[in-house]
Amino acid sequence: MSGIFISYRREDTSGHAGRLYDRLKHDLEDVPIFIDVRDIPSGDDFAVTIEKTMRQCDVCLVLIGRRWLTAADEYGQRKLDKADDWVRMEIGAALARGIDMIPVLVDGALAMPVDQALPGELVRLRFMQARPIRDLTFHQDVDLLIDEIKKAIGARNAPPVQTHAPGERYLHPWDGLEYIWIPPGKFMMGRVPQDNVADQRYTIEKPRHPVLLTRGFWMSRGPVTVRAYQLFTKQRNLRMPRAPSNNPNWDDVDRPIVKVTWGNANEYCAWSDGRLPTEAQWEYAARGGVDGQIYPWGDQPRPDLANYTDNPDWGPKGPSPVGLFPPNGFGLVDVVGNVWEWVSDWYDDEAYKGRSATEPTVDPEVFVNKMNRRVVRGGSWRSIAQEIRLSLRGFQTPEIDIDDFGFRCLIYKMPDKPRSS
Repeated sequence: MSGIFISYRREDTSGHAGRLYDRLKHDLEDVPIFIDVRDIPSGDDFAVTIEKTMRQCDVCLVLIGRRWLTAADEYGQRKLDKADDWVRMEIGAALARGIDMIPVLVDGALAMPVDQALPGELVRLRFMQARPIRDLTFHQDVDLLIDEIKKAIGARNAPPVQTHAPGERYLHPWDGLEYIWIPPGKFMMGRVPQDNVADQRYTIEKPRHPVLLTRGFWMSRGPVTVRAYQLFTKQRNLRMPRAPSNNPNWDDVDRPIVKVTWGNANEYCAWSDGRLPTEAQWEYAARGGVDGQIYPWGDQPRPDLANYTDNPDWGPKGPSPVGLFPPNGFGLVDVVGNVWEWVSDWYDDEAYKGRSATEPTVDPEVFVNKMNRRVVRGGSWRSIAQEIRLSLRGFQTPEIDIDDFGFRCLIYKMPDKPRSS
């Protein structure tokens, strides 16, 4: 459904939101417009409500006024820093679903917030073109906004055109990383029946359940390398991560970047015009188009096919150069072993329990923070064989940086020209 979601902060832009809503309802009378999911019945789950609402929308308008960034609660804490902030959750859900985002500057706001002022999952908003709406030229400005909305909805509802073949490759113009096209599809997520790992910690991988991913995407062939991350930090005027102890080859440019927090990884992906994959997207891509296996290559550990502790040539010496081991069915390398990979989801040990065993869960993502843990996948050079299983769900606090934690990026639409700044 081609709906429009208006995200705003009540103490910042409620009047502007109401005026814009009235104008859009008048001009786009056949388009559903959602403005206040916060007014939900008592007892209803806000996260579930916002997820259902975002599924009905193709466009999200983010109204940013002079107090949008700095608004604080009664204790003086900035609202945007709180994981349960309504505005943060709304925008995070919209970004997660990959719908078109249009920042709208109102009430005298002159520019987008700098990325350092935004929570990690909202950094991508910083790179989106903002559209101003001024009181003196309100109707002219909204006319231009409506044109942009119509184009976005039209593009979303155009007949799908298969322009990429599974496994097609593309060289990213900004960081030089190779990306692989992963087609949309359905798969079974979670622990396979023949996997008899006994450790109680791994019950969070059950029940196995069907998942449908409705959008294809580009995924970096391997984890982001030191070379690519150096380009990013140079352009963004940032520091490289601290050198890990006892790992003399950590800055080899062909090895995965490590010692990055979840926020570092998310910021890099935003800079590359992408995002971290969801947990479901990661597992689907890592399985390589083959359902029902414990590992990418089959059901038995193979020290010759991945860098993990049981590998006599590499583990536990540190990360190996990206691409040293054979690719999976989609052409991705190092999906297990080498480095743990951050994904976008918050960790929820009961995430799978509410999903149907028969009807596919569509494009799932956990964006509610219950335990202040983000999911990591794939295992690392330190991992034993049972920790590099495709269904293994790891987790860690998002602020931590460890010498076997890295990431890879996902992009829905690949940029075709160099970034100007």
